[in-house]
Order: sequence, then C-alpha cells, then structure tokens
Amino acid sequence: MAVVLTSVLGDLAGKLVIDEDADTTASTNTTSAAGSMYMVQIDATAGTPTTAEPACYVKIIDASTSVTGGGGSSSTPELVLYAPIGEVTTYIISSGWAFSNGLSFWAVQTAAVAGDDSPTADVKVTIIST
Repeated sequence: MAVVLTSVLGDLAGKLVIDEDADTTASTNTTSAAGSMYMVQIDATAGTPTTAEPACYVKIIDASTSVTGGGGSSSTPELVLYAPIGEVTTYIISSGWAFSNGLSFWAVQTAAVAGDDSPTADVKVTIIST
C-alpha cells in the first residue's frame, strides 16, 4: 500500500473551558467572544445514580449577560445535554455550534427550563471552542 501525505487544516479550536463543579450558578460568557463549540464533555463520575437523580443536564445558551441558571427564573437554554450520573458523556459537534454573544452554561438535575436543583455531586464540564 502506498503512503499518502495530506496537508491538514490548522487548529480546530483554540479554547478549552473547564468548570470543575458546574451547578445552577451559570458560567457566563466563558470564552469572552463569539465562536463555535465543537466538543462538550460532562464528567459525572463523582456521583452515584439514584432513582431520584439518575442523570444531570448541562444547559447551554448564546448569551454574555443576564444568564440565570436555576431558581425557577432560568434563562431558556438553546441546547440541553443529558449525562447519566456515574459516567463520562462526550458530545461532538462536527460542524460546530456557533454562538455570537457568548458561551454560557449551567448544570441541573432536570431537563425542564425551570430546573432549580444543582446536581448533588460535582459535575465537571469541559468544552472545546474557538
């Protein structure tokens, strides 16, 4: 078989965002600029799944200010990502999810917009973006 040498594109993304304990307090405008998100990893291995809390949800919004993560007055997320408690879940967005205002996110126990409760164990969220 012949050897093939191909030029590759430059860096896909240059920003790594890590929140070691994501909860209902929103991480707001984490990249401080517009860009695209290509990967979200949700590490919920610090917890043990229960009947009451089998999973957590990371909610993401394109906003740079006035983001409310919980308390019944939650901002309306544009993406809601499911992650089973006790596991690491990775989402790859091959074409990227563009945000023009700012990348903001928070974690809760329920998918409902007004989900008020933080996950009971630490949830680490890692994002790769431009």
